[in-house]
Amino acid sequence: MTMVLSLLVYPFGVHGETTEEKLRHAQEEKAQTQNKLSETQGKIGALENNKTALQGVLTGLNDDLMQVSNELSQIEGKLSEKEAEIEKTEDEIDELEDEIEKLEKELEEASKEADAQYEVMKKRIRCVYEQGDNGGYIQAFLGIRSFTDLLNRAEYVEKANEYDQNLLERLKEKKKEIREKKNKVREDKEEIEDKKKSQEEERSDIEDLHADAATAQSQVKGLVNQTVSQIHGFSGQIAAAEADAKNYEAQIAVQDENIKKLEEELAKERALAEKSRSMAKKDLSQINVAEGERDLLACLIYCEAGNEPYVGQVAVGSVVMNRCMSGAFPDTITGVIYQSGQFAPVRSGRLAARLAQGANQSCYDAADAALAGEQPVGDCLFFRTVIPQIKGQIIGGHVFYNP
Repeated sequence: MTMVLSLLVYPFGVHGETTEEKLRHAQEEKAQTQNKLSETQGKIGALENNKTALQGVLTGLNDDLMQVSNELSQIEGKLSEKEAEIEKTEDEIDELEDEIEKLEKELEEASKEADAQYEVMKKRIRCVYEQGDNGGYIQAFLGIRSFTDLLNRAEYVEKANEYDQNLLERLKEKKKEIREKKNKVREDKEEIEDKKKSQEEERSDIEDLHADAATAQSQVKGLVNQTVSQIHGFSGQIAAAEADAKNYEAQIAVQDENIKKLEEELAKERALAEKSRSMAKKDLSQINVAEGERDLLACLIYCEAGNEPYVGQVAVGSVVMNRCMSGAFPDTITGVIYQSGQFAPVRSGRLAARLAQGANQSCYDAADAALAGEQPVGDCLFFRTVIPQIKGQIIGGHVFYNP
């Protein structure tokens, strides 16, 4: 694993990063997050514009719907008025039909009465002709007792004839009047029926307008509902995008804090490396190995390079000893291994678990070789899994180097 300036050493098989790489990656991640935030903010702006445009469309559609509804209401009012007119006209037709029926009865009665009167007159005339003019009058005058009686009888006969004639004329006139009245009523009925027909045609036209207006209203309502649904959809998308933006902002805040810490850590590491180069290097004989530190070094080698070749195991132990001698780090094995934030096995608890079990013989031999001063990687203070960006001495899966 990489030990760049901070001397971080990670478990074998794990790809480690230097603080500088971590910082670069953190900055790249922040840039990516910032791009996502910008894209999301642009998306929110576009969604807001679309929503605003749809709200304008919705306002127009609502105005159209109100206008169509008002027109439909007016048409319905006209249709009701026309229905009332037609109903009134039908009542007038019914009244005229009743009147025609009544006049027909009156005409029938007048005709019967005229016919009866005509028969009476025919009988009287027939009687006169059958008896002869003279005989008839002779018989009429046989019973006269005086001149006055003669005058009275002659006047009676004349008045009777005159009455019959006048009555017949009146009956004829009555029939004529009834016929004329009936014809007039029929003409009125025909006019009203024509009026009704015209009214029904107008009603049909109004019904067509009503159907068109109802269809238009239904269509506008559909557009209103569709637009409202689209606005709700945009609102949901905006809410989701705003939530994403908040998450990105929160990520950026965390990333800023992480970048700040990495910058501080990198500054410390660079200062530490510079200090290491400026300070005199200690001799191996000046390093005191306390009781138990051989076990500690062997177990660290096991955690970091247990699956590496033996020379690679010695190299890991040599890095620990180089740090002890550098003057910029703790001067004890325990101090170097337990230095804060340096070795992953320490943080993860793997080292403590291995200490309870002990290391294998190969790792103990490698620890003894490092304690004896073997330096297969020279004075390297750092190692990590091999990556192209790090130039150094490669042993197995590790690259050993100094910054």
